Amino acid sequence: MNIESQLNSSVYESLFDLLPQAVVLLDGELRVRLANKAASALFQVPQEQLGERPVSSLIRHRDIPKLILEFGEEPVKVIELHPEPDQEAHPSTILKITIVRLRSVTPVPKLTSDQEFRLLVLEDITAKVLLEEQLVQAEKLAGMGQLAEGIAHELGNPLSSVSSNLSYIRSVLTTNGHVTLMEPLDATLANLQQMHLLLRSLSEFTGQPQPHYEPANLHTLIRRSLVFIAKEAEQHGIELLVSFADPVPLCSVDGRAITQVLLNVFKNAIEAMPEGGRISVGTRLSPPVLEGNEALVIEIQDSGRGIAESELRKVFRPLYSTKPRGTGLGLSFCRQVIEEHGGEIHLSSQRGRGTTVTLLLPVRQDVTEGAAG
Repeated sequence: MNIESQLNSSVYESLFDLLPQAVVLLDGELRVRLANKAASALFQVPQEQLGERPVSSLIRHRDIPKLILEFGEEPVKVIELHPEPDQEAHPSTILKITIVRLRSVTPVPKLTSDQEFRLLVLEDITAKVLLEEQLVQAEKLAGMGQLAEGIAHELGNPLSSVSSNLSYIRSVLTTNGHVTLMEPLDATLANLQQMHLLLRSLSEFTGQPQPHYEPANLHTLIRRSLVFIAKEAEQHGIELLVSFADPVPLCSVDGRAITQVLLNVFKNAIEAMPEGGRISVGTRLSPPVLEGNEALVIEIQDSGRGIAESELRKVFRPLYSTKPRGTGLGLSFCRQVIEEHGGEIHLSSQRGRGTTVTLLLPVRQDVTEGAAG
């Protein structure tokens, strides 16, 4: 390379380095030949260590070679890339990548112009995507508020009337000695009460209700929930397995809300196993992990069809459902209730190998016990 070429190379490399965007030049084997300071900052790799590295070691996505190499007739294409879940560096980064196909390049040391290169301009759009998702969720929640208000108004009053009439009929039948009719009437009244609770839960989901905390044995709440779904599980050929830690302290919780969370999780598990399977429920006491507070861990595992990786990050969104007739409210409600308790909810799944829902609930609450909700 002559002196003029060396000067040109030095100028172009300096300009390349001054670009505010992360820019990487790849050779035909998709190895880094040039990378500027912005790329070094994006990948958190010293600039001098980027040279000769394969791009797959920087952008860990199974399809990255194919996405970079395959072009149509256009010389430029733009892709949005979500990293693989096991990516160690920047696991939550979402990249917008502009790829330019170059048949020749201005003379740069150790580069020849007789091969094809790829110029990558990378932009971290994580904050932008998350903001857009938050706006979409806010719009959905606003719509849900209107929906909940309409449902509560249209169904609440008729249900109260039906319940009142049935209570009156029950009192008359009791007076006349028709004891045999009490059991079906009581079951109907209990179902009406459950419908009222569900309507209230839907209304509270869009508002900010204060939980009513009381000391409760979570094992008792779990057992009651299992009794409630036992018949349906039996009809679907589903085995219920329980493994409780013993003893465990009483937890300060809103028993009604936590029971609804458990029923939602169990219902999802049953629907994931239409041909039978197994639901395993286990508990254990965790060391102080929730702001220094001891937590009880409830783990609910099914052997169902599982959830695809692409859907896992969406399942807690309001109105998002993986089921054809799902409302998309169940897991959103669960997360809201658990987080209101100062706890955490986690979901892991493998397609064809089942799903595990893990609930962490603090033993104590910072608010006054029995605060009204």
